[in-house]
Amino acid sequence: MKRLTVLPEDEDLRLDRALERLLPDMGLRGRRRLCELGLALVNGRPAPASRKMKAGDNVEVPDPSSTASMKEKNDAPRGLFPDDAPRLVARFPHLAALYKPAAMHTETLAGKPGVSLQALLPSLLGADARLLNRLDFPTSALTAAAKDEEGERLYKDAQDNGRTEKRYLALLEGELSHETVATQKLILKNRTRVLVELADHPDARRHTRVLPLAVLDAAELIRKLKLRERGWTGLPPDVVTLAGCSILKGARHQIRAHCSALGYPLLGDRRYGARFTPGENDDEAFFLHHGRLTLPGLDAVATPVWLPLLEAGTANAAERWLKR
Repeated sequence: MKRLTVLPEDEDLRLDRALERLLPDMGLRGRRRLCELGLALVNGRPAPASRKMKAGDNVEVPDPSSTASMKEKNDAPRGLFPDDAPRLVARFPHLAALYKPAAMHTETLAGKPGVSLQALLPSLLGADARLLNRLDFPTSALTAAAKDEEGERLYKDAQDNGRTEKRYLALLEGELSHETVATQKLILKNRTRVLVELADHPDARRHTRVLPLAVLDAAELIRKLKLRERGWTGLPPDVVTLAGCSILKGARHQIRAHCSALGYPLLGDRRYGARFTPGENDDEAFFLHHGRLTLPGLDAVATPVWLPLLEAGTANAAERWLKR
């Protein structure tokens, strides 16, 4: 365990913020996830992320290094495609693009089984590399990493100035007939499920563009992906739309929440209203793949492991959209 005693100057600091002293390499999302899992203890008891600190409080968390070994039995991805593997996709002077399979954490979470992309980063790119963005556990994704301080600066400037484009492929329940842009604000604070407001977000970097690429027969798709054999249950839709989703900066669950608000939740995404989903006791799983990342100093493409299972014409349309 890693431990600290809260100092007077940290009085009234939220627990998820105070944990940065113990876990300086873990992002805020990861620290909040520890609290959700009941792994962050204050005076010996699990505490929520919003818990306000008092001077003298004793804070404990498991040491993340205890879960970082690739040799452990549970380290392989546990998702729909367990043979999918992390890898270095492209290397540039100051930046690099890595691939994270679905069912793998981006960063090391203390107390959770399985290796993370963060734990593998030194072997994939080098000891000084640092991840720049984090993706949901069920999302397969290109992930940016900085090789040095200049790389971090380039990525931050691109994000702040709207010069980053992130393209995703998604399988959506239902038939989306035309391109649409979701512009609503998202309510993120202290929620495991993001809520969508009626008001538009004035910042275009927070919008989601959704383009239908193909409409697929759901029964045939479910058969090809062997979802019933994998324990998926519920009422399948009649059709599924393969969509291209693009964002500039993005926020937690942005594509998931926006697509659900449009009436087309991700296939399998029970948190956002999908009807056909993994078993109740199984990990979350859905079909969302971050396949193209473009910004000054980096341009990388990676297709999802499930794309070759679709008809050739559909797969080709998806690849053309990612690469155009």
